[in-house]
Amino acid sequence: MRLLAIAGKELRLLLRDPGGLVFLFVLPAVFIVVLSFALQGAFTSGPAQERFDVLVVDEEGLELGAALAEGLDASGRFRALASLDGQPLDRAGALRALRAGRHQVAVVVPAGSTRAAGLRADENLEVLVDPALSGEFASAVTQLVQAVVLRFELEGLQRVVNASELADFAFEGHVGDRCLQVRQVYTGRPGAELRPNSVQQTVPGWTIFALFWISQILAINLIQERLSGAYRRILVSPISFAGYLTGKMLPFFAINLLQAALMFAIGVWGLPWLGAPALELREPWALVAMTGAISVAALGFGLVMAALSRTVFLVASLSASVLIIMAILGGIMVPKFVMPEAMQRLSLVVPHGWALDGYLDILVRGADLRHVAPSIAAVLAFGLAFHLFAWARLSRQSPRPPR
Repeated sequence: MRLLAIAGKELRLLLRDPGGLVFLFVLPAVFIVVLSFALQGAFTSGPAQERFDVLVVDEEGLELGAALAEGLDASGRFRALASLDGQPLDRAGALRALRAGRHQVAVVVPAGSTRAAGLRADENLEVLVDPALSGEFASAVTQLVQAVVLRFELEGLQRVVNASELADFAFEGHVGDRCLQVRQVYTGRPGAELRPNSVQQTVPGWTIFALFWISQILAINLIQERLSGAYRRILVSPISFAGYLTGKMLPFFAINLLQAALMFAIGVWGLPWLGAPALELREPWALVAMTGAISVAALGFGLVMAALSRTVFLVASLSASVLIIMAILGGIMVPKFVMPEAMQRLSLVVPHGWALDGYLDILVRGADLRHVAPSIAAVLAFGLAFHLFAWARLSRQSPRPPR
């Protein structure tokens, strides 16, 4: 009987928080749905797979450019694009698209490539790669381009064997003198050429996750003060509601900055000591501004969670689950390039997507404060929306001081 009494007590306690109880069942289902769509590109093969766009700049307009476009399309994984916004592509336009983050790979077929593929000239075919793209994925594109070029060369050699073309071939050169080289080039700021590494991908992503995770502690702190009665006593003291919340957030903001400094210090000094590539810090003012904007958004999110929750259990489960979902959508837990196109667009509905793009612009693409300003503004807009909603809701829940 005592066992049943204890079990009944615990059940009644659980039923007192129906919102938290519902989340125990709803949120795992949400994780399954979100991750299933986000990872679709990593596990799907065949015609149903989401294709990855590759820009093709054909500067000579002959057989090789058409063969490359056909080979990319026939792979089932890539889609060749010869124009953007209705305009034919040139090398400068492709570089702008890559540096802006709109696309991540471009193949440039220079004039003379077809003759070089026929071993009659010397030329370089470039595979331009956004530094923020995974090195393994960039290598897969480059290897496919090399395979198409090799097949084109072999077909040319078969024609050379014909007696009608052998004399011309011997007159202009012989095998080994001239060829078409495929070069993989990482693009950054004009005048800079950057090569990405695993540290540049993971340090900014998990820094964002850590900065937002502190919002859970802020929300739990507010709920505990409300349940203990301290919240009411503070608000009836001679302090304004805005002063109370601002004072509450300042220590968390400082902790966030220290968190980011520690994360980047690990990337700069700690990981190389363990044998990993070193993180090269670029544009310190842009990094500070981006980190400050993320912290503002994270603290605003914590206030929203506190405003929407009534118990510690609910705020802990709700905030943790939403933070993980936003990390998935934002490209932190699942790289954007493996997501379907619709999921990549969806990453911009959460601040994590803008924040990660901003950090990658700075650390990988070499962008300065002016170039990363749109990402900072977007993250701050999320933060402003969070703060306005939370302050309005929390102020209605607050007791009024006596007159």
